[in-house]
Amino acid sequence: MELFDVAVIGAGPAGSMAAKYAAKAGASTALLEEHAGAGWPVQCAGLLGQEAMAESELSVGPHILHAMRGATVLSPGGQRLDFKAKASRAWVVDRRLFDQAMLAQAAARGADIHLCANVRQIRRERERSILMLAGGCEIESKVVISAEGVSALLARRAGISPPQMILSGAQVQVPFAADDPEKVEVHLGVAPGLFGWVIPLDGGSARIGLCARDLGCERLRSFLKTDIIKKRLRGSPVALNVGGLPLGPAAVTAVEGLLAVGDAAGQVKPTSGGGIYPGLVAAKIAGGVAAAAAQEDDCSALRLMEYDRLWKAALGRELEIGMRVNRMLGRMSDAELDELVGYLARKPRLIKAIEEHGDIDRPSRLMVRMLGHLDWDAIRLARLLGYALG
Repeated sequence: MELFDVAVIGAGPAGSMAAKYAAKAGASTALLEEHAGAGWPVQCAGLLGQEAMAESELSVGPHILHAMRGATVLSPGGQRLDFKAKASRAWVVDRRLFDQAMLAQAAARGADIHLCANVRQIRRERERSILMLAGGCEIESKVVISAEGVSALLARRAGISPPQMILSGAQVQVPFAADDPEKVEVHLGVAPGLFGWVIPLDGGSARIGLCARDLGCERLRSFLKTDIIKKRLRGSPVALNVGGLPLGPAAVTAVEGLLAVGDAAGQVKPTSGGGIYPGLVAAKIAGGVAAAAAQEDDCSALRLMEYDRLWKAALGRELEIGMRVNRMLGRMSDAELDELVGYLARKPRLIKAIEEHGDIDRPSRLMVRMLGHLDWDAIRLARLLGYALG
């Protein structure tokens, strides 16, 4: 039986980064992926902000499809907020190529990659974890990092609690006439839970999707039939991606011998549904803590709680603010969403602040700057932002 210091389950971006940083810290590291390669199945809209791209530590490559500079936010009643920065603020990526590039980084750092390695069970013995794979093989590890994704069955069995909620996401790629190929569309009020989106792609197509509290596919079908979408469709969908979106991180993400990272830990931005940036930040911490604990031969829950403290110091406040914003928007009626978007659209100084300081990875920074541009008639909005910022 092979013995490793650290075993990472799942070769998504968070898993590959955790393996990379564990190996970088000198730990013998195994990265176990149940599929024949990274990047499948695709369960992500594929839009990454500046900080996510920086955290990935990837250079420019074929995984980047094109850049985005702005957005159009549309309310249920047709109010419209448009903004567009001078420079690129986000990038549309091919998630399969992105994930494969992340996996290659982990391998280059010395992680031992195991493909088609489906971990069925983890058994804790003599301060070691025995990972039992489909087919009967076993791997022994001092510390396990679960990067399994939203289901995280092994992490749940180990004692990691589930996220506060799991949204139902669905997205199609379809021939589409976008109004501006450098702007994302955000459609508020199309489904309870988050919002709908249109992400333009090169070649006259777009990714159109939404996240809802339930019935993601059914709600997406209805969204595609709305006048504002239907009139710009130029053909039938050519691809469909579905998946769960965890919001609200687990109270504890470290137990004896195991850490959870990324979607498995609920480390997803509640304002946008993006999990790449927080997952990568937490994965670097997880890899470092797991490696140190393994090398010290102390994989107790108390030792591994260092990971919990460090990632929450880096991301906890941002995720909590995001949950407040998500709850705030979820309580607003269609008329209130119309009022909010209409108010922002009439304030050029606010729009300029969004264009200069908008950050999909750290939205609280923009919210703080927006407070400084509110006029005397914005008391209600100020209260909303104040609630979100705590």
